[in-house]
Amino acid sequence: MSSELSNLPRDVIFDILSRLPTKSLLQFRCVSKSYPPIISHPHFINFHLSNGGGGDHHVLLHYESTDYTTEYYSIRCTSTFYETIKLEIPFKSVNGYFRIVGSSKGIICLFDTNYFTYIGTLIFWNPSIRKFKIVKDSHLSHRFRDKFSHMVVGFGLVSKINDFKVVQILYDLDNQAEPDVLVYGFDDDCWRKIEAVAPCFVNKGWSNNVFVNGCVHWMAYERSKKLDGRYNSIMAFDVGDEVFRVMELPRNREINYDQMFLFPSASEESLSLFILFRDGASDRWEMWIMRQYGMAESWMRQFTIVQLQISLPLMIRNNGEVLLVMNNGNLVSYDPENQQVKDLGICGLPSSFRIVSYMPSLALLDGGERAV
Repeated sequence: MSSELSNLPRDVIFDILSRLPTKSLLQFRCVSKSYPPIISHPHFINFHLSNGGGGDHHVLLHYESTDYTTEYYSIRCTSTFYETIKLEIPFKSVNGYFRIVGSSKGIICLFDTNYFTYIGTLIFWNPSIRKFKIVKDSHLSHRFRDKFSHMVVGFGLVSKINDFKVVQILYDLDNQAEPDVLVYGFDDDCWRKIEAVAPCFVNKGWSNNVFVNGCVHWMAYERSKKLDGRYNSIMAFDVGDEVFRVMELPRNREINYDQMFLFPSASEESLSLFILFRDGASDRWEMWIMRQYGMAESWMRQFTIVQLQISLPLMIRNNGEVLLVMNNGNLVSYDPENQQVKDLGICGLPSSFRIVSYMPSLALLDGGERAV
C-alpha cells in the first residue's frame, strides 16, 4: 500500500491517511521516508482528529480496586460493545497520586499531587501513541502554600490558536480574600497570574470539571447565595478570553436534592446534570440537559432512574447510554430507553472511580517524551 500511495497526488494521500487509525499511521512513519512530514504536520494532526481519529471514542478509567491498588483502563466504546484494555502508566508518580484534570484532542491532563499540599506536577499524556510531557508546578502556587485552603484545576483547548491551557484557582483560607487565578499555556510553557476574578466558590477537594464550548465548568456557590451548603450555580472559565461567567441551574428543579453532578452532554456541545434525591429509603436520580448552551430556560429533564443502587454516575455516552458505578463497586452501562443494565466486568471502591473521554489522536507526536 505504501508504494501505491506514493504515486498519488499529495492532497489525495493527505485525505487517505487522515482516515486511517492512529496505530496504522505510526506504522507508516516507520516504513516510508515520505510520510512522516505529512503525518507530523499540525494541520494533518488536526484534520485527522476532525475525521474521528480513525477510530472509536475511548474513555480513560481510573479507580482503586478492592485491595486498594490503583488501576487504569482504556475502554473503547462503540454503539454495540465495549472493549476494555488495562493500561500501564508510562511515568511514575513523584507526589503519590495522579488526578485526572480533563482531556481534549486526545491529550489527557493529569495532576501528580498528594492529598495534603495541592503542590504537584502537571502531565500531558497521549495514551494512543504513548507520548507525554511533564510540566513542573508553577512557582507562583508555592508562594501560597501556607495561605490558601484548597485549589481547583481545569483543562481546555483554545481552538482558534490550537493551544492547551490549564487554570488553577487558589481559594483563601477563610474565603474572605479574592481567589488567585493562575493559567498555564502549553505553547508558551509558562505559568502566569491573571487579573480575572472568580465570582463563585467551588468546593474543597478535587471537584470534577467539564470542558465544552471553549469553557471549563464547575459546580459552584455564588457567595451571596450560599445558604444551605447546596450548589446554586455553575461557574465557567473561558480559556480563550480568560474571563469567568456564572450560569444558572434548572429553575424548575426540586430544591432539596442530596447530590448534584455535572457532565458534558452526549453531544459534548452542552451541559448535563445528574441530581440525586433521597426519598426515605429509596433513591431517585434525574438527568437534565441544557438543550441550548448558556440558556437557563433551555434546561430540560430527560429521564429519571429509580430502583437502582447507584453510587456514582460517571458519564453520558454519545449513544445516550450512561456509565454508572453501583453501590457494590461494579461498573455498568445503563440504557434509559429500555432500562437495561450491562455489567462491564470492572469492580472497585465506588468513591474512587474517575473517568474522562478521549479520541485517539497524534497530538504530541513530535513533542514530549516517548514511553519505553
